[in-house]
Amino acid sequence: MNERRREQRLPWVSMDARIKVRKGLIGSAWVDVEVVDYNRLGIGIIAADDLLKPDSRVQVSLRLNTEVGEITVDQVAASVRHSQTDEHGYFFGLEFEKEPSEGVRESLQRIEGILNRHQGLAEKVQ
Repeated sequence: MNERRREQRLPWVSMDARIKVRKGLIGSAWVDVEVVDYNRLGIGIIAADDLLKPDSRVQVSLRLNTEVGEITVDQVAASVRHSQTDEHGYFFGLEFEKEPSEGVRESLQRIEGILNRHQGLAEKVQ
């Protein structure tokens, strides 16, 4: 896959993610997705179904589990910037909204910081 990101995304440690998708005209539901990569600007996910269309907007919920607790982002808006089908399912590249609230922005940055430290340790071990 060609690299189209503005910044490198990092492999995840133990991250749970859900996206809110429309069901019918007025309903919606949260769907669990698999996290492929992450940075404070966006996330790559794999879903079992072709749930999202390019340039559509979606709500994302994140939870990073750590030894000392968890960091959560209850909801952050994101735009679908890329989609493709591969052997693992449907891949979607999501870009988080440009100006999230201060609390959401701090949580996104904290998650990226933890993943950076984890990746650095993993590289030293190898």
